[in-house]
Amino acid sequence: MTEGGVIPCKEARWLAKKILIADDSDALRALLQATLRDPRYVIIQASGGVQALALREMHKPDLVILDETITGISGVDVCRAIKRSPHSATTPVILMSTKTQEDGQQLVSQAGADVHLTKPFSPLSLLGTVERLLASKED
Repeated sequence: MTEGGVIPCKEARWLAKKILIADDSDALRALLQATLRDPRYVIIQASGGVQALALREMHKPDLVILDETITGISGVDVCRAIKRSPHSATTPVILMSTKTQEDGQQLVSQAGADVHLTKPFSPLSLLGTVERLLASKED
């Protein structure tokens, strides 16, 4: 990992989309980074909520993936902060949790997230969701 939590793909271009991943599990962050390894993406990693908010401010990501239970400030509170800010209100947010789909939808509604992803999740499902959210942001 480089300074500021940014892990660029080897062929990252200035047009690459920035994705902020916030989870306190090193293993899950590594899995997410491996799943999203693509020259179209620059991955920024945070291990807690405070760091996620600081990196969001510094890097202005195009998409954020948050774990509900990250340390410090919860993923729900980080999501609320992102959605309340006029500078990031339109940034798509994926909120991950171990909750059922029904409970997860309620969580998404409370936090203002765009999508709930139940853990464990399919890497292909994650990739499809990321691509759909980034494409809808460009429209």
